[in-house]
Amino acid sequence: MSGDDRGQLVLVTALAMATLFVVLALLVNTTIYTGNVAARSDVSESATVVNYRTEALDAAERTLRYANRHENDSGDGSDAAYARMNDSLRRGVGNWSDAAAAHEAFSGTATRTRVVGATNGTRIAQTNASRTLSSPGGATEWTPVFDATGVRDLRFALGTASLATVSDGENESELLASGAFRANLTDAAGTRSVFVYDLSGGDTGVTVRGADGTLTACGPVTGETVTLDAEAATVDGQPCSALSRFDESGDAFSLSFDSADAAAGTYSFVVDREVDDDPAVNQSISLDSGAPFRTAALYDATVRVVYHGPDTYYEAETEVPDASA
Repeated sequence: MSGDDRGQLVLVTALAMATLFVVLALLVNTTIYTGNVAARSDVSESATVVNYRTEALDAAERTLRYANRHENDSGDGSDAAYARMNDSLRRGVGNWSDAAAAHEAFSGTATRTRVVGATNGTRIAQTNASRTLSSPGGATEWTPVFDATGVRDLRFALGTASLATVSDGENESELLASGAFRANLTDAAGTRSVFVYDLSGGDTGVTVRGADGTLTACGPVTGETVTLDAEAATVDGQPCSALSRFDESGDAFSLSFDSADAAAGTYSFVVDREVDDDPAVNQSISLDSGAPFRTAALYDATVRVVYHGPDTYYEAETEVPDASA
């Protein structure tokens, strides 16, 4: 082989190796990027992935809430009700996913959102705004839920005219002595309570007692009705971070009402126990209708979101409603 031939061979070999190194580097970078996109928080994901994921989870949550409201009749048995709700949820999310995928395909992107699991639960509610929060039999101290590990969407809308009067909402002895309404969540860590009362000046006060005995007063607020939303952690739309203690999962707990005759209005919450689970759910509460009533509900669902664009691959499973939101 001549010197020129050897030189050309060396040059070709060097170019081939350089090309190979570039390809390997691209493959490694792509692998690292793909793994990071699926593992990183939304802050570092591309805007298109974040937008699709947000819209997908929002659609799934809306569909879950629709199924809970419109497919929950247990007249033919709770098993049939849960089957209908699961089917409605999966079909609804699937239809949204197919429509979104057709739109995204124009940009060379493949997307898919599917329900991969759901937890059966129970919604307990009262919709009669003029009724006190007493038990179906009229007891003022009672327990709607004896044993659950998850509660969400706890909301009250109470008429302020029915509330007991308290002068100092940060004095636990006075709160108890006044007979102010309180809801209690008791688990291995202790009892958390939320008191709702009329302040002597005419405003409405809310006090949250932590399991460690710490009192946090929220408000005061004015108006004929006071609304508490544990998921949003608000009182009449004003921040009350302590209320978030009543919208969480963890150890087994009971949920009870005390001085239930000192408040009238509506309430609703969902727990992760089936509607016929005795004794976890108080079976004296009427099924599907009454004051109050219990009904089958989906506590949550797990959704798989896939986004495969020209430069991005994202796949993750997320709980709906999104507990991290």
